[in-house]
Amino acid sequence: MFLTLFILSVVLLGISMLGLAIKILILDNGKFPITSIGGNIHLKKKGILCPKHEELRYHRNLKKGNPCNSCGFSV
Repeated sequence: MFLTLFILSVVLLGISMLGLAIKILILDNGKFPITSIGGNIHLKKKGILCPKHEELRYHRNLKKGNPCNSCGFSV
């Protein structure tokens, strides 16, 4: 009974992994989907940038004496 359940589980997992591999490797021309904010074209069009880059830009502006206008924080 246990062996039958184990084999069935392995077969179902194999079929699901094969389906994911086919979707990623064949349908999307071998490219993985872009999940980061900085690389997403649709978010760039909306003006949403990577939080890490936003923070770096903010700190560079603070060093120059130009604080962020949107939050009103000044040094």
